[in-house]
Amino acid sequence: MGTRQPLILQMVHYCSALEPRCRFQVIFAFREEDSKEYGSPVVSASTIADVIKSRTEALLKKTKTSVSPKPIVMRAEFAHYPNLTIIDTPGFDLKLLGDSHGFSDSIECVISIG
Repeated sequence: MGTRQPLILQMVHYCSALEPRCRFQVIFAFREEDSKEYGSPVVSASTIADVIKSRTEALLKKTKTSVSPKPIVMRAEFAHYPNLTIIDTPGFDLKLLGDSHGFSDSIECVISIG
């Protein structure tokens, strides 16, 4: 089904990164806001997918919602990347396919916040 949070992918031209690497924004369990710092580099695609899945599940369990406007922020660094930010909104195609899960109202809220 994919993420139910926006995913902000910050592609960064980083001259010394000869292999692509990703870092996730640091999340503090005891504070409402997230840090502006990024964690250790992650290079495995399966690890990246696992981090996104676990963060999504933890947040949705905490907030008891099906869609959250709080984004997952991932910074991808590589010598051959342009400086570019991509925002992937959750379930954007539900309007086209028909809303069988009742997510449309929550998604509209996420899109209007961004």
